[in-house]
Amino acid sequence: MFDIGTGYRFVMIEGTSEGWGELSFTEKVIDIDGPLLKLESGRIINSHSSLFVDATPVTMLASVSSIPEPATDIVA
Repeated sequence: MFDIGTGYRFVMIEGTSEGWGELSFTEKVIDIDGPLLKLESGRIINSHSSLFVDATPVTMLASVSSIPEPATDIVA
């Protein structure tokens, strides 16, 4: 389900002094031990926890293509 080296957008339930809410953040998974995910920041998440809501892989879109475009105006 999870891949080491991949960034994910995590959604967790968090309790605060004002009640329960959702916490979302993006981090890269650097190690996996069963249901435990170690993140780049050092945070460890139990993906089987009832407070774990979702994790969506984050894909990075390149803004500049590395493939050159063909020339359209050729002067001979």
